[in-house]
Amino acid sequence: MDKFAAVAVLMSVLRFLHRKTPLLLPLTLLIAALSGLFELASQEARPAEVDKTMVIYADSWERSQDIATDGENYYFSCKYGLIKTELDCTTVIARNADALPDEYVENYGTAHIGGISYYNGKLYCSTEDSKVWNSPIILVYDAETLEFTGEAYHLDPARHTRGLPWVCVDPETGLIYTSSRDNSKEIMCYDPKTQQYLDDVVLVNEDPDFNIHKIQGGDISGGVLYVATNNDTQAVYSVELSSGKAEKLFDRNLFTGSEGEGLTVLKTADGAFIHAMDMSPIFVSAYIRHYSL
Repeated sequence: MDKFAAVAVLMSVLRFLHRKTPLLLPLTLLIAALSGLFELASQEARPAEVDKTMVIYADSWERSQDIATDGENYYFSCKYGLIKTELDCTTVIARNADALPDEYVENYGTAHIGGISYYNGKLYCSTEDSKVWNSPIILVYDAETLEFTGEAYHLDPARHTRGLPWVCVDPETGLIYTSSRDNSKEIMCYDPKTQQYLDDVVLVNEDPDFNIHKIQGGDISGGVLYVATNNDTQAVYSVELSSGKAEKLFDRNLFTGSEGEGLTVLKTADGAFIHAMDMSPIFVSAYIRHYSL
């Protein structure tokens, strides 16, 4: 059994223990209390949240990288796997806990799923040979079953020098967008039909030194790209794809040691539009936070 399969089995055991035995109740209460304290002790002022969902144990592991939506469901990624849930973020419809294809693990050292994006019945997933940075690859999965379709996009490691942390597909054009990991001053665009690099969307801002650092995930609506970061303030930004106009929307200002993850956009009945994820400092609890604009 390889390490990816072993982790999948371990997560299955933890899910069973969490739901079937009262033995974890004291630990569950402790995690909930600590997470509540972290919420109260955030670094700076926090943006208002329409709602938020906290998950713990294996559920937090499964929601530890990025989130995407088809308008009726949410999709979440973790380092090795994918899940599909209802819009409550917790009711699981489909799961592929060991999603990295053996051929890519063996031939390219693929070891990490990052950002994900839903498009036309498929889930586009950024993957990388973590800490090696030789094989930035987009793997495509069936959104119904979460099984690998065999479709893959091999990007240029000379352009993506620190891996491939995120990917986003424009629902109107089908074009693929991503960026470098650090201090991005442009968004890269690819044609999925030819798998060729097209051009950069250069970020335009009044600040000549403006950049977006450590993008974790993004989504596009109405020609605007929204991205979430794990920079110092876990900020959320918007980029107008036609002009490059870019601005910070808000800082999440999570508690020290927390990790800002990705986001998706969807107008929901409660008035939320941006749905962003983060991991707590103890990494056995995670949040999906719902923000309005």
